[in-house]
Amino acid sequence: MAAVIPELPPIVNNSFKVKAVTYHSYKTPLTTKEVEIPVTAGSIVKPTEVLLQIKATSINPIDCIFKGMSYGFLGPKDKIIGGDFSGIVVKAGAETKFKPGDKIFGDVLSVTRRGSSSEYIIFEPKVAQVCELIPEGMTFEQAASLPIVSGTAYQCLYSHRGSLEGSNVLVLGSGTSVGTYAVQFAKHYFKAAKVVATCSASSAEKSKKAGADVVVDYTKGKSVKVNQILEFVKEHGKFDIVVDAVRDEDLIPYFSHVLKPVSENGIFSQVEGSYTIDYSHVHLYQFVPSWKKFVSVVKYKLGLYDYFIDTVLLMNTKGYGDAVRTLWANRELSIPIDSVYDAYSDAQVALERVASGKAKGKVVLKF
Repeated sequence: MAAVIPELPPIVNNSFKVKAVTYHSYKTPLTTKEVEIPVTAGSIVKPTEVLLQIKATSINPIDCIFKGMSYGFLGPKDKIIGGDFSGIVVKAGAETKFKPGDKIFGDVLSVTRRGSSSEYIIFEPKVAQVCELIPEGMTFEQAASLPIVSGTAYQCLYSHRGSLEGSNVLVLGSGTSVGTYAVQFAKHYFKAAKVVATCSASSAEKSKKAGADVVVDYTKGKSVKVNQILEFVKEHGKFDIVVDAVRDEDLIPYFSHVLKPVSENGIFSQVEGSYTIDYSHVHLYQFVPSWKKFVSVVKYKLGLYDYFIDTVLLMNTKGYGDAVRTLWANRELSIPIDSVYDAYSDAQVALERVASGKAKGKVVLKF
């Protein structure tokens, strides 16, 4: 079946107008506005760019953070919310690997550039954090749910310098979106022997379905959590990698007991972010590294410590697209979606849902 190519938007004086979900600063709610997008004279896109018709986007905590810390003077007056997207290629530059009609997903998150939540976007795939073909049979809503959270999870595991096949992996915060994908990638793609996951009782079943061999209920307290992890290590050996999706640093004092040293490729891979899951009111202090982490990092850099803490921010990581397509083809990729909202009428409600920390999966905007 021939690919369906969306119509070009009307172009006047080397620009076109789109409806977009915008805000000015942390004080203003999300509002649908008409925004003008400039194009390249004569060709619409540069050789390295694509023009994409957006079908769905998803809201992430980082979107709440960017908006919550925006005072209006950085970036365009009307900032477009979002980074994650899925859509159909309308026009593709000669230097891209895409063609009109391709269905793709990715992330274009930026502090200063306009985001993804508009009818059309123009961007450069090579500089996007994620840009991949949507696997056959995956919906636009599912695809838009993937980029930041699954890309970050994959990157955390990819940071391990050796093979993870037959390894022990610990995922802290498996109830989060990043944590859920970390469990799936670790077990089904990187072929870990044992995956241990910490989460609340309400997320235990989801974590087991994702591939966790052992689930630890962190709500029972620090001592119970640490002791259960130590008991696992006694029976199965130390962890090759710890993926920390929630800035849970209780294990740092126990590294010598639970984590393999750098000489054996051991690594503590921590997702950059806030100590809180409530993003209704964003404050800078929520993102400051803890003293415990700071001391550990300094000691490692001085050669006085055998354990490496890697801080992960999403970037284009080799093999990510292949991992997604492989798990999807094997029916080993679960994509939890909390809710789907109309982009133009309910975007503010969607943002508040994410900011509350109560979403059980991704919150999607449908275009």
